[in-house]
Amino acid sequence: MEQKIMEKVLNQISEEQLENHQELRLVKAAQEKQSQLLEKDREQISLLNKDMETLKTDQQTFLQRIAWPVEQMEAFSSQIRDHSELLKKPTIQKIVHVHHVPRILIAVIVLFCIMIGLSIGWYQTGQRLNQYQNNDTKWRRLSLDANVILTKIMQNVSDSVEQNPDKIKEAIKAEEDHNLQVWNLQQKMKADSAEMRSLEPNKPAISNSGSHKKKK
Repeated sequence: MEQKIMEKVLNQISEEQLENHQELRLVKAAQEKQSQLLEKDREQISLLNKDMETLKTDQQTFLQRIAWPVEQMEAFSSQIRDHSELLKKPTIQKIVHVHHVPRILIAVIVLFCIMIGLSIGWYQTGQRLNQYQNNDTKWRRLSLDANVILTKIMQNVSDSVEQNPDKIKEAIKAEEDHNLQVWNLQQKMKADSAEMRSLEPNKPAISNSGSHKKKK
């Protein structure tokens, strides 16, 4: 008896589970149908949105086509007004003479200026070359006529200039400026001393003969 009861209970449970499974399947099928319907609705909505956008663009182009001749007409009417005002005024004839310079003349002038610039550059280069040659000749003459000590000093100077010409040039320039300042101060002191002597009163000169007489 107990086994039969158990079997009945199990059969009822299995039947209830089957019913539940069937209900779940039905629910899932309904959900799938709803999702499909929603997707279709979304597609239709997207199509409608695209159609609305195309309609908007068509409307804008139509409005632009309508507005374009209106703008042209307004511009044309303003031009007509300007022309009518110009026609009301009396015309003034002016003769303007325009002299055109030929291109060949311009090219000749440019070439002449270039030749002048090149000749000036060559002249300056020749002068500098002559100056360098004269300085080289002076240096060689000094090196031949100088004694051993002066030759050594000149060699040291040339070596130092070759090693660092910019530094030596700055040092020579500074020394020359210093010597010029000293010379200017000396000249100023001489001028001041001469001015002071000219301002001193004249003292009576005592002759040597009178002094000798007194001594006798």
